[in-house]
Amino acid sequence: MVSSVVRRIKIYLQTNLLAGLRTSPFKAPLRAWLLLPFYAVIALAVGFGSELFQFEPLTSRMAFLLPFTLFVFPSLLEEAFFRGLLIPRDTADHGRKRIILAVGGSALFFVIWHPLGALTINPGASQIFLDPAFLLIVTALGITCGYGYVVSKSLWVPVLIHWLTVVAWVLLLGGRNLILEL
Repeated sequence: MVSSVVRRIKIYLQTNLLAGLRTSPFKAPLRAWLLLPFYAVIALAVGFGSELFQFEPLTSRMAFLLPFTLFVFPSLLEEAFFRGLLIPRDTADHGRKRIILAVGGSALFFVIWHPLGALTINPGASQIFLDPAFLLIVTALGITCGYGYVVSKSLWVPVLIHWLTVVAWVLLLGGRNLILEL
C-alpha cells in the first residue's frame, strides 16, 4: 500500500513538476503569455491607485544581488509548488471547466499563502501581505501564472512572469525587500 502511494507520487512528480521544468518557455505558444499585459495593467492600476507602488528605485549596494535571489525565492520555489505541483500538466486536455478549477484553486492557495506566511513566519510582512490591494495583485498574478502554465506546460513561463513582477516591484516600485532586511 505505502509503496504504491510512493510510486504514484514519484510518477506524478516526474510527469508534472520535472516535465514542466524540462519544457522550454521559448516553445510556449503565444497565447501562454496572453494574460500578461492584462495582469500588468491591473497590477499597475491597483498598485499605484492604492499607493502600494511608488516609483522608488532601490539604491542599496546589494541591489544587484536581488534579481538572482528573487529568482529562487519566491519565483522558482513558489511556482514549483503552486503551479508545478497543484496544477496537473494535462489540465488543458480536459476542457475549460478543468482549467478554471485548476487555475482558480492554485491561485486561491497562492493568495492564502501570503497572509498565512506573514502571520506565522514573517510578521514583519503583515502590513503588506494583508493589504487588500496587494492580495488583489497576487490574485491576478496567480491566475496569470496558472494560465501560462496550463497553456505552455512549461513551469518556466510562470517562473519568468513571477520573477519579472517581483524584481520590478522590489527594484523600482518600492516593494518590501525581505532579502536586504535579513
